Amino acid sequence: MPAPTRNRKKWSGVLGRRFRVQSAVVGILIGLGCLAILFKQVDFRQSWNALGRLNGPYLLIPVAVFFVNLPLRARRWQLIFPASWRPSLGACLTVLGIGNMANFLLPGRAGDVARCVLVGNSASLTDSSRTLATLAVEKVLDGLALVGMVLFSAWALHPPHWVLELLRVAILIFGSALVLLVALRYRTRALIDSVRRVFRWMHLSSLEERFDGLLTSFAEGLGAVSSAGQMLTLLLMTAAIWSTEAGMIWGMAGALGLAVSLKSAVVASAILGLGLMIPAAPGGLGTYELFGTEAFKLTGVAASGALALTVVIHAWIFVANIVAGICLLAVKGISLAQLRNQLEVKPGAGSTIQPSS
Repeated sequence: MPAPTRNRKKWSGVLGRRFRVQSAVVGILIGLGCLAILFKQVDFRQSWNALGRLNGPYLLIPVAVFFVNLPLRARRWQLIFPASWRPSLGACLTVLGIGNMANFLLPGRAGDVARCVLVGNSASLTDSSRTLATLAVEKVLDGLALVGMVLFSAWALHPPHWVLELLRVAILIFGSALVLLVALRYRTRALIDSVRRVFRWMHLSSLEERFDGLLTSFAEGLGAVSSAGQMLTLLLMTAAIWSTEAGMIWGMAGALGLAVSLKSAVVASAILGLGLMIPAAPGGLGTYELFGTEAFKLTGVAASGALALTVVIHAWIFVANIVAGICLLAVKGISLAQLRNQLEVKPGAGSTIQPSS
């Protein structure tokens, strides 16, 4: 291998590791800041006592919800792919479960990178770019659903100012993302030409062709969501997905003997989902607890009970996704170490994950 190529790969690896370390540090600091806020607001002794009231039979509800929610998300992801290169439902389910696990264990949304690498037969940048487009559609669908749910909370519960500010930020982010995806889908060539002119102006003409190919591949990944019927199906599936999330919260509240209605569970799941937009430590430690506690306080739950409920929900989500991910890694025939090593290699370098012997 020529020396310049080796040097580029070396520096690419160094920069990649530096970015992951910086992301982890920033996320941990944000998480610690959220926990510090909770320490000032909540009596942890009362929260611990509330955990002692767990009612076993109610815990069957989140178990049932998990086995509905994950396949439902996998089916929605499969439908977002263009029909000409759509993976099987089993492949989407396996990769989604592994990606969820990686998001809990690794910083920088590494699980989403894993999904781009694992779902296809090739780890090329072209295929990864197409898959990334399906993830973008998935995130926008979830974001728009969460915005709608928080709007419902604004009507039903008259939330405090910070919830409305969070809603404004979410509308800006997901609205802009939706506009960008529409532009990429229907004005691909015009958008590429505009960006290429910017590259020339910045004297980065060497990147033009590469960017052209990647953006074209990304636009191809949006091809399956061009019909009104397809979008309606995806929107209905998204509504069903977040209904199951609310059902899980309602079941967990019942397990702790807390009076949380389904309407309140919908509101809490929306605020939790939007709160996770903030960069955080792996697994959302800290941010999840703060936003969950504040969300349940809005529904009338005392601060100590709200924290206990949030901790139980977070612990269940963490354990369920880790166990499912490990099992699905075994189905895929790879180890956790192989997955971690693969995520450190830039897609398109010609490397693929081989099953462990």
